[in-house]
Amino acid sequence: MNDTGDNRFRIRLKQTSYDSRSFMSIIDDTPIENDDNNVTKNYNYFKKLISNCDVNAKEIYETIPKLEVVDVNLQIENDLGAIQTVFEKINSTGKRLTAADLIRNFLLLANNSFEQERLYEDYWVKIEKRIKNQNISRFSRDYLILNIFEDVPDSNIYKMFKDHFNSTGALHIDILRDMYKYSKYYEWLKFENCPIDKINKLIKVLNYVKSDDVYPLYLYLFDTHYESDKPELIKILTLLSDFMLRYRIVSPSGGGGALRSVVQQLLEGLNSGIIENNYQSILFELSNSNAPSGRFPTDDEFIEALTNSVNTNYAKVVLLKIEESERSNIPIPLEQVTIEHIMPQTLNDWWIENLGGQENAERIHEKYLNCIGNLAPISQSYNSKISNKSWDIKQSNLKDVQFIITSEIVDNIAWKENEITKKNNRLAKRACKAITSPLARTRKYQTKNTTSEFEAGIYPISDITTPMSGTVLEYVIYESRNIEVSTWKDFIAEICKIAYEIDCELFKKIVRDNKIHKATSKNNYPEKDPIITQVSTLLLEAKPIGETGYFSEGVISSNRARVYAKQLMDLYGVTDRIQISVHER
Repeated sequence: MNDTGDNRFRIRLKQTSYDSRSFMSIIDDTPIENDDNNVTKNYNYFKKLISNCDVNAKEIYETIPKLEVVDVNLQIENDLGAIQTVFEKINSTGKRLTAADLIRNFLLLANNSFEQERLYEDYWVKIEKRIKNQNISRFSRDYLILNIFEDVPDSNIYKMFKDHFNSTGALHIDILRDMYKYSKYYEWLKFENCPIDKINKLIKVLNYVKSDDVYPLYLYLFDTHYESDKPELIKILTLLSDFMLRYRIVSPSGGGGALRSVVQQLLEGLNSGIIENNYQSILFELSNSNAPSGRFPTDDEFIEALTNSVNTNYAKVVLLKIEESERSNIPIPLEQVTIEHIMPQTLNDWWIENLGGQENAERIHEKYLNCIGNLAPISQSYNSKISNKSWDIKQSNLKDVQFIITSEIVDNIAWKENEITKKNNRLAKRACKAITSPLARTRKYQTKNTTSEFEAGIYPISDITTPMSGTVLEYVIYESRNIEVSTWKDFIAEICKIAYEIDCELFKKIVRDNKIHKATSKNNYPEKDPIITQVSTLLLEAKPIGETGYFSEGVISSNRARVYAKQLMDLYGVTDRIQISVHER
């Protein structure tokens, strides 16, 4: 119950801002701002039920006071964690709370209702308004991936969200402020309403080829490039659009796991600075992905897939990209174009005869129906008129189509196997020119040991591609010295000691300039949260670096420890002189 508002609201259950505005519009009989609101829908639903029932108004009115509302007052003094635990259990036997419900309550928990209301109105309501409530769970998942660079199953969004941000000690207002910033970009992605037409067109392609697994990477790129370098952003988004189109058509992986892994590794590399945030570096990384199932398909693979059978939705994007690259402009939006099968999907008597009889026609039809050479972009008005007509009738209609790639077909005297094959090969090669190709691979694929994620041994600290979770460190090797270490937090501290010994003044400058830092700013630090500092309270767990007076971060994974160690040693130019020895736990 809302016992802190004015008298007008004291006897009603507290509602969300949207619900409250719609409710008051109904009560005051004023225009309703949002007729898609649940309150409005419920109101109209009950009006309809009441008008169609035999119960009179007096009976309904007398029944309302008999309704009961249970009010549970927990009386848990300032124990916000306990309150959240109780909230998580609510409705456990009824309709399950969504990740969005749980995350909202987690982020809005405050010691008083006024602070909670401020967080709600200043951030959460604005996020909801941008991306709509039904999208918040998925948005929260993508936002979390931006921070942890790991896969987040839909069933585990809330737990991983809470665990991560509890471990970082981030203030909830900072998380909300950060989420609000990214919600603008998410709105562009979800509703295809970016104010820059070129970018919006690339977003449409991304969504058309069903690539929402790439959203976290897009969010990162918008945040880092949109205000500072739109031309570079457009180049990178074009690259990702082309990569996704090739990936979907060739389909090197049977599921989405490999793609998500590619995205997460890119995000981690970009955040850490291992990968430069520009078109050329991202092209190199995509061209050298760690696993075959996540690869950037080559021209040969692309041609083979296009000339055999291709999803017509993806084919439409390919054909329009060819048209645009060769003719520079497409006046019709993607969603208003359809794909015509020149040899139709259902063979009639004319086509069977044209293709050489029943047996031959069936063979050609099965082999070439959905190849790129038998497909043509066409306006919707044309498609209904010519879909199953004979070749001569199709020719007369196609000659007026505005797409050059389609009108070219009318030059063919007939449309038999020979013509389809020629068109097939020509279009596939043109597609390779219009749609970005990968660079030649220079990095070997990472192979997995069947019994272990890695092979025990000695590795350079620059090797951040080999998975080492669950490993035991033995020692760091530097200048013929074996320095014993047992944990990854000891490792990063030991690397800092080595750096201090090599050049203490350079080390002090690196720390002063905060060169080695996290991707986030959660602990009220003016820049990114540091990994090395003289102020121990800026770290989640401060690990002393010998007797230097400096501290390194103790809450750290094996991979992040190697990333930060490589960054530090790169600044010294001695990365190749340091190795680590590890074995299986």
